[in-house]
Amino acid sequence: MSLPTVALVGRQNVGKSTLANRLLGRREAIAHETPGVTRDRVDLEATWRGRTFRIVDTGGYVHAARGIDVEVARQAARATAEADLILLVVDGQTGPVEEDASLARRLRSVAAPVLVVVNKIDTEREETDSLQFHRLGLGDPVPVSALHGRGSGDLLDRIVDLLPTRPGEPEADREPRFALVGRPNVGKSSLFNRLVGEERSVVFEDPGTTRDAVDAVVQWPGGAVRFVDTAGFRRPAKVHGVEYFGFVRAERAIERAHVAVLVLDASDGFTAEDKRIAARVMEAGRGVLIAANKWDLVEEKDRTFKLLGEEIAVYARATVLRTSARTGLGVHRLPPALLQVHVAWARRAPTAAVNDALQAAVSQRPPPGGARYRYGTQVAAGPPEFVIFGGRAPDASYRRFLENRFRQAFDLDGVPIRLRFRPGRARARGR
Repeated sequence: MSLPTVALVGRQNVGKSTLANRLLGRREAIAHETPGVTRDRVDLEATWRGRTFRIVDTGGYVHAARGIDVEVARQAARATAEADLILLVVDGQTGPVEEDASLARRLRSVAAPVLVVVNKIDTEREETDSLQFHRLGLGDPVPVSALHGRGSGDLLDRIVDLLPTRPGEPEADREPRFALVGRPNVGKSSLFNRLVGEERSVVFEDPGTTRDAVDAVVQWPGGAVRFVDTAGFRRPAKVHGVEYFGFVRAERAIERAHVAVLVLDASDGFTAEDKRIAARVMEAGRGVLIAANKWDLVEEKDRTFKLLGEEIAVYARATVLRTSARTGLGVHRLPPALLQVHVAWARRAPTAAVNDALQAAVSQRPPPGGARYRYGTQVAAGPPEFVIFGGRAPDASYRRFLENRFRQAFDLDGVPIRLRFRPGRARARGR
């Protein structure tokens, strides 16, 4: 079975070989600041999230090439023609140049998908500079720092999502991924067993990427989904001995998931520890759904549900479902709710719709300090991330107001929203 192939192309000295080494996790390709070091195609094998693929590092593209550069360009063109995915690597420090544009024009006619990878984006402040590469006409650019590793995990996720599946290759990482997290003894394992036991048509155990974690792949009517059960989540200061590994497993399960089900003991209410876990899920950029478990033990049901809704609203207005792993109460409502959050988490809003929502928000409540937000666009999904141009970042109150307006406009309940603000237009900068 041939492996899917990813070709790295771009002009000289944009960091293709450094990026290849970063994606591999080891130093294989020769990387040097001298232009033109890589001449032949270099085939390397990488693995990410259970998928193995070939990375082909190519020599730098030169407009109107002469001499040896002609053969280098010929080798790069051959790699591009054979690739399943093409990474057009550009330099975020210099901005778009004519050679980038010329190569982009050629790549628009190829059959394989193309990702624009903006290298040398070493800080968060520089990330919005990558947006100027939209003008290449190849979709949303992906900012990375090959030298420091910044954004490399996100890029690898994008690569794996775009690669085709070969005959016989498992599709284990293409399913929506859900993690059950929560304090010890809230009924996670019981809920997990009842959930996958009642809803499955096919279930098998599959070792995860984390030691001692076992995933359950469940075939639902809409397709396969993946669950991972986790140990009780406690603050590191309260974790001792073997419990520490349970804490690490829970942390990694959140990172591996798309949506986390926060299971709490409804009879205890929404405790301080539950809030810390919810905050951790939000920080990781994962969708969240609340399972108020042991609901059959709650005495003041109306009052408890009202209080839970009020306290949980600050966590992306996550949906609260009342469940009982012991009796099966409400378990049937979890699958469609989880899938709904997952769809929202991965959703991309058209730029026109983002601008409509932004203008409606600023008309209802003008930004503080006389800021004028001209336009906005969604630059990433999973979680959704928006960049707003025309003014500096507002205070926390107005930021929450904009987040809530976007959440309402695009049905993003249970999904964290990332907002970034850029005062002026993106401009190319000298090195």
